[in-house]
Amino acid sequence: MDLRLLVVLALALGAACVPNQAPGGGMTGSSSTGTSTTEEPLPPETTSIMTTTVAPTTTTPTTGTTDATTSPVPTCGDGVVDPDEDCDLGAENSNSGACTMMCNPAVCGDSLLWVDHEECDFGPGNVGGFGGCNPDCTLAPHCGDGQVDPEHEECDLAALNGTGMSLGDDAPCGSSCRWLGRRFFVSSTQVDGDLGGLAGADLYCRNLAVLAGLESSGTFRAWLSDGVDSPLTRFEQIDLTGVPLILLSGRIVAEDFTELFALGPRTGISITETGQSLFEERAWTNTSPASEPFSAVDHCAGWTSAGNQLKSRVGINALPLEMGPAWDTWRDERHWTSVITSTCEKVWRIYCVEDGVEPEE
Repeated sequence: MDLRLLVVLALALGAACVPNQAPGGGMTGSSSTGTSTTEEPLPPETTSIMTTTVAPTTTTPTTGTTDATTSPVPTCGDGVVDPDEDCDLGAENSNSGACTMMCNPAVCGDSLLWVDHEECDFGPGNVGGFGGCNPDCTLAPHCGDGQVDPEHEECDLAALNGTGMSLGDDAPCGSSCRWLGRRFFVSSTQVDGDLGGLAGADLYCRNLAVLAGLESSGTFRAWLSDGVDSPLTRFEQIDLTGVPLILLSGRIVAEDFTELFALGPRTGISITETGQSLFEERAWTNTSPASEPFSAVDHCAGWTSAGNQLKSRVGINALPLEMGPAWDTWRDERHWTSVITSTCEKVWRIYCVEDGVEPEE
């Protein structure tokens, strides 16, 4: 074969034996051997990413449905009458209305006041009695109904109670259905001149008030004077205004002591602590119309003696007819406190006056 042809073939075969270089690859050579080798690139790593799809979970409601959107739970106040409700007016449910906050219909005896339908409701306490509630939820007799219940009230002027206004000759009626005034009574019992002194006479009045069940019984004093002391000096509220002197019936005797001294009583002191009416009865006083001692010496030895040699001044409590000449004389000359002198062994009545009231505001 031609030598030139062999050389060409050898070169061609040598070129064919050199592997292709990867782009950017290079030759690595050995300085010791003078030969070069080519590293084959590693095949690229492949990562397998697995995507897991999680199915949504639902919590099974207590109603047994698997629906993700449940219906509203029935409640009292939603405006729908449910099987366990007797009524439901929604936002109009009220413990003072026709349907209560518990979705029960308002009834007499449930202890809830149904406005405009019941006057009261004390539940099991609807048993009547003064100041209570009747079984039909109407008010039992009470202070303010305009009807006087003698066992519980002294007066009842309905809407006028507590206003300071009065009717006719009577005192105002307070908010608790008690007369607003200082009570003034003549004793239901009689006693001689030995009263145990002025202090004993005061105690006598207080005991009568206690036995009669009068309030503030410990404040009563006797309308008596010895040679030194008199109501003018003994009474703590002698200058009190705005609280009239009154009989137990509420009748005004005088607006205050100033009127009593200047004009005399408007009416006789005719009612006892028990409510009994008495007329033309004598009462121990030794007190002048000006509320001073009538005598400095004649006062039954300071109200400690019933001796028939001693004496003191008495008055006449009231007249049965409050008009005409006799009445005018009795009033103008203050015969209620000073009319004649009596010996001390006689038994007469005494006057008792409340002296410790608290004016109602």
